[in-house]
Amino acid sequence: MYLMAKIASLLQRLWEKTIRAGWYRADHVSEENPVVIGGCARSGTTLMRVMIDTHPNIYLGPETGLLYLRTLTRRKIRKLSRKLEVPEEDLAAMMRGTPSYFSFVETLFDRLRQRAGKPRWGDKSPQNVLHLDRIFSHFPDARFIHMIRDGRDTACSLRTFPRYRMVDGQRVELDTMNPLDQCIRRWVHDVEAGMVYRGDPRYIEVKYEDLIENNEETLLRVFKFLDEPWDERVTKYYQIESPSRKGDKMPQNPGATQPIYRTAHGRWRNEFTEEDKRVFKAIAGDLLVTLGYDEDNNW
Repeated sequence: MYLMAKIASLLQRLWEKTIRAGWYRADHVSEENPVVIGGCARSGTTLMRVMIDTHPNIYLGPETGLLYLRTLTRRKIRKLSRKLEVPEEDLAAMMRGTPSYFSFVETLFDRLRQRAGKPRWGDKSPQNVLHLDRIFSHFPDARFIHMIRDGRDTACSLRTFPRYRMVDGQRVELDTMNPLDQCIRRWVHDVEAGMVYRGDPRYIEVKYEDLIENNEETLLRVFKFLDEPWDERVTKYYQIESPSRKGDKMPQNPGATQPIYRTAHGRWRNEFTEEDKRVFKAIAGDLLVTLGYDEDNNW
């Protein structure tokens, strides 16, 4: 049964990449101005997403990956249907009724933001930071928020990521332990991918530490960048309930709907061994200094 399902999935992916390749590649340049969030995983992208989604003008729902996906298989559509609470047949109809993949993406997000009663939509996924060229080519008026976190804390978090998986609607804790050097290289790779856009007026960097230590001041800067009026409700994001904030929609980030906590800030001081420090400095010490997290590599 598993082998048959695997073969069916491979055949459909092949179909999408060949027979329907033109639909995915067709040019579509949108006039909309979505809010896009990305950055290395475990850098506060979900927290920022929930805060911005609290604003009355912006819909920012669960992570979809739609801005960087290359194909939409039945399995992906089924997963998208559950996450967005849109019937599969509606998604299929939207795909048939749109001339290109990014026209479908725009149509879907327009429906979602209308359902939420908001004039603007956005999308959050850490991997968005790796696909900015593609995103800006289809949404030239998009605004991108690059979340950056101290690489030492990020590496500590990535080392035990994913922390949970959903089983029958329940969050089950995992015993993950990834190689530290891979976690550090991932941080460097993802952060530097975003930094290429420094100086572009559509791009802003927000440090996770600023978001939790100077919450209102940081959010004021973000909403000024987005050209949206300030609304103090965004600082009380944890008081809002919505379908997109259910635990099964973001199983790896249960704390993102709670008041800000600072226990994860500086966790590397308790978790890094001397060897861990040496490895980090060799791989990412210079970037850490460039970003202003330390004056030099003598920490």
